[in-house]
Amino acid sequence: MVKLKVIKEKFIDNDYEFVGEGIQSGEGIVFKAIKEQKEFAIKIINNHSGSRTDRYEQEIKNVEKLDHPNVIKAQYGNFEFDGETVHYSIMPFYQNDLRKIIPELLDYKEIIKLLINLGEALKYIHSLGIIHRDLKPENILVGENGELVLTDFGIAHFKDSTLTSPEAMLSNRNYQASEQKIKGNAKNVTQSADVYAFGLIINECFTKNNPQGEDYPLISDVYPFLFEVDNLVEKMLNNIPENRLSINGVLSELKRIDTDLEEELESIRDGLSIPDELPDYFDKALIDEVLTKASQDIYFATLYTDLYPKRSQYNHNYHWEIGYQTSSYLKDWSIRLEILDICKRKYEYEMQYEDGPSLESLNLQNKDDLSLLDRLDSVLEKYNACGSRLSGQIKKYFSGLLNYHAIEVLDKIEDEHYVSQYVLEHICNAPILHLTFFLLQQGIEQNELIDNIDINWDRTVEYPAHLNESPLLNREDDYVQKYEIKIKQICEILRDRWGASYDYIGENIRFVFENKEKYDEFKVLALKLAKPHYVFEGDVLDIFHKEKVISTNEVILDLNKSFDVEITLAKILGLKRIR
Repeated sequence: MVKLKVIKEKFIDNDYEFVGEGIQSGEGIVFKAIKEQKEFAIKIINNHSGSRTDRYEQEIKNVEKLDHPNVIKAQYGNFEFDGETVHYSIMPFYQNDLRKIIPELLDYKEIIKLLINLGEALKYIHSLGIIHRDLKPENILVGENGELVLTDFGIAHFKDSTLTSPEAMLSNRNYQASEQKIKGNAKNVTQSADVYAFGLIINECFTKNNPQGEDYPLISDVYPFLFEVDNLVEKMLNNIPENRLSINGVLSELKRIDTDLEEELESIRDGLSIPDELPDYFDKALIDEVLTKASQDIYFATLYTDLYPKRSQYNHNYHWEIGYQTSSYLKDWSIRLEILDICKRKYEYEMQYEDGPSLESLNLQNKDDLSLLDRLDSVLEKYNACGSRLSGQIKKYFSGLLNYHAIEVLDKIEDEHYVSQYVLEHICNAPILHLTFFLLQQGIEQNELIDNIDINWDRTVEYPAHLNESPLLNREDDYVQKYEIKIKQICEILRDRWGASYDYIGENIRFVFENKEKYDEFKVLALKLAKPHYVFEGDVLDIFHKEKVISTNEVILDLNKSFDVEITLAKILGLKRIR
């Protein structure tokens, strides 16, 4: 204690004022000090002997040569005290290291900026032949204005150095590459070990988890539109050192992703519509928030090529607080695909008959049959924003149908309610992933979606009331549990008030009203509540279109959980506010 007090007095004599107690570190004790209104960190180095002294002196010699804005600039010195040499270092004081601020980092732009600065630091030291070998968040200092510096070169390997021991224990194991974990392999560790650690840090900054093993959280699980960063990290975490990217490759790719992403998001955002009139609570900041989120959603949905193959992992109602719709071009194409599917399935059904193709198809010389084709043309003309796309295929299948089957097809596709239920409700005011998966399942290519999705503001005007209620992934158990409890509560209130029993049927819930008079009272009340609200009225009408009268006194309603029950029914029952 006396020795430390005397050592501190040496610095006090040089106009340093110590603030608070020292903090013990691996190599000594660190004090915060102030001189000429500037803050410094003074480290009193532990005494070394033998090869460790040689290593420390080599570190001083090499680190003092480093000159880069993202690499710590330290002043080293020593003085004699009581027959011993006391080594110290003085450097600018940083309040935070990356470890402390990772939990607070939420703005992806800020994170990318920090990571690019860290990449610049690694690129610089690698250009000098240096391997840091202990890259971890604790060794990355961050200033109040976001400036970042790489520090702690205590176990770094410098070019032409011969002092690395084969047995040296190097680095924090949580950030070690596989080759660093092999005992006695220190001399074979290359700069790719730093790249590996950098990949772990990139992932951790976004996911707040230190990735271990192969099944680690992906960045796109948290920031879906950053799927390209996942691809980069995967290349950095290759278990074979030679197969990892160089730091130059990593940094250039990180910068490319940053630039391309901002350009794409801005382009999508510029193409989104904004109504002339919105509710008063939709101020500029809220509109900006919606546009930002929508542009990110559309970017993810239209450009992430693994989206559809992994569709079972995703919550199809993700970000349902924003309604999305397709362009007229895509809408009419989707409707025509449904028409084609109906005609094709009916044609293939006829092919199962024993007489098969010998059955008579439409006779286009017959006036009545020809009128059926005219009716089909009228339907296709109604949905012609996509030009003549699919017209030939549709007519080919339709012309091959038996007369009464052709009439059945026409009755279906001329029914606006059918078109609305089987196509429009999936693409005209739907959550982004629900809309996307519906179109992809129809066979529309993902690249066709680009520039053909916009915001539907009918649902979005209720955005503030439902903000961030829906997770991206299906495996978010806590959310799912709360969601199911909420659904059950809504069902039980309907049962208790209106006498409707209920059962789960897949993603739908079947309500059975055993008293038709009670059901009619419920329906009248719901329609009365909905009348003054255009959007809500449409939602209420949708659920009553699904009613089925199965006896003189029994009515069935099959409603989907995620919107009909959670939103529309909850509003009818007074559990949610009607806007």
